[in-house]
Amino acid sequence: MESLTLWRLILLLLAFGAASASAGVTARVDREHLSLSESLQLTIRVSGSLDADAPDLTALEQDFEVLERSRSSSFSIGGGQRETATEWQITLAPRRSGQLQIPSLAVDGEKTDPITVTVDTDSAAAAGSGDIRLEVEADADELHVQQQLLVSVRVLHAVNLERGATLEPLVIDGAIVSELGENTHTRTIGGRRFAVFERRYAVFPQRSGELLIPSIGFRAAVGRAGGGWFDQFGARAIRLRSQEKQLRVLPPVDHATPWLPARVLTLVETWDKDPQQLRAGDSATRTVTLSAHGLTAAQLPSLPATATPGLHFYPDQPRLEDTPGEDGITGTRTESAAVIPEHAGTFVLPPVELRWWDTVNRRFEAALIPERTIEIQPAVAGAGTPTAQPATSRQVGETDPATNTTDASGLPGSGESAAANPSLPWMLATLLFALSTLFTSWRWRRAARSPRPSLPAAPARNVQPDEDSAFATLQAACTGADLARIRTALRAWGMAAFPDRHILSASDALAAIADAAVTAEYERLLANTYRGDTRLIDATGFLARLTAHRTRLRGPRGSDDLHAGDLPPLYPHGRSA
Repeated sequence: MESLTLWRLILLLLAFGAASASAGVTARVDREHLSLSESLQLTIRVSGSLDADAPDLTALEQDFEVLERSRSSSFSIGGGQRETATEWQITLAPRRSGQLQIPSLAVDGEKTDPITVTVDTDSAAAAGSGDIRLEVEADADELHVQQQLLVSVRVLHAVNLERGATLEPLVIDGAIVSELGENTHTRTIGGRRFAVFERRYAVFPQRSGELLIPSIGFRAAVGRAGGGWFDQFGARAIRLRSQEKQLRVLPPVDHATPWLPARVLTLVETWDKDPQQLRAGDSATRTVTLSAHGLTAAQLPSLPATATPGLHFYPDQPRLEDTPGEDGITGTRTESAAVIPEHAGTFVLPPVELRWWDTVNRRFEAALIPERTIEIQPAVAGAGTPTAQPATSRQVGETDPATNTTDASGLPGSGESAAANPSLPWMLATLLFALSTLFTSWRWRRAARSPRPSLPAAPARNVQPDEDSAFATLQAACTGADLARIRTALRAWGMAAFPDRHILSASDALAAIADAAVTAEYERLLANTYRGDTRLIDATGFLARLTAHRTRLRGPRGSDDLHAGDLPPLYPHGRSA
């Protein structure tokens, strides 16, 4: 009995050996004739092995794209024989039409036989028929350089897509491509209902000549029976490719600069307050918005500079924004600037005009902000900035335009007190007259007691605040970084330092100083302030420049040198802050 069992085992081993000796490698395809938009399945089988190495598919990549690959193994024993096999299922998509050869592939030291397949060129409607369709549509066949071209890529399917589909992105040589978005909807064609996936692009050609929209690929797995070539999950892999499209790109018309091809282009001017209500020294923000449908914000030019004598412009950084929509991109460029009138009078803002190409009507158009005339009223006496103080308050030495009287008390709020108590101005005037008389009497007595020869009396002049005290007040204002106080203190110090000059404003004080470095620091301070960021109000540089200038003027002889009148004015005609 044991001998019989041994002989059976020997025979079984011999049978296994015979089966193994018959091991081989074969290759087959499910079709030998297909179109360029279709795919085929290559099956490579290795008999007599369960652990064969995967075939090297590098040789396939010249003429085919490998879409999918899978591996399966089988083992069976029947009739006293063992059968083992390993199979690879490889889905291939042809890269070109014509006679293509699947070359011999090496597997486990053996090679498959080469296979020849015939690939037909797709007709124009090949990707637009059947259960799955691929469409590519452009809204123009001819356009100008940098003009927006709208391209729609659509996948229509009347069958279920079992796994995630892949639609290649649009890439065009010599053009900027921006994706606008995706949407899904349905369409009925020939009585059949199709689900539609659509992706839209805005394309901006960057050079004239021919523009090629390349073939776009789509791949998916379809859960539909038929055709006899299924992977292990029962879904058929498909691939579609669209037709190439060739367009003509024209150069700019008349070599226009700037070249702005758009469907619609507008210029809009807005103010944060009525410019006709401004007074000298006030600030208003002017905003000009350039908007173009069919251009990106990066394509929009900076607006022409607005140069108006007597008006200071402090521009912000421009804001650029692109807004995508169903019908393309709308680019917006917004430029804002703080506008500060230097003095009262009539000012004319020049027009702002941009010439652009209307891509709908194919002609040049002009966007225009017309010329604007602004009447600036005189500054309210005593106003440092429009929002810093009530308009009724006045500063030291300023003239009330209604009464032509001067508030020289130097006390905070004295102007308001005077308005509340009509007798107060007369009391202050009497007090000042008495002080002036006492001071004059003291000077006469001192001159009489002096052994030195007396000099001719100097012409009388208005009593001014002490220069050292005024400068100390200015230093404190600069340290506190309060623009209203700085302007007021600078004006008061200018009145004390230059009594022979007609100082009515901070700008008049700067003109009397006649130091470009000091003026530049003050202008920087104003610019930072009117940009709206109070963190930038740093008067350290201004104070340092002014202190150095004051020290040079005083020299070893004292503060009287500040009263020298031989300094040329920086602003010959004066200005109001």
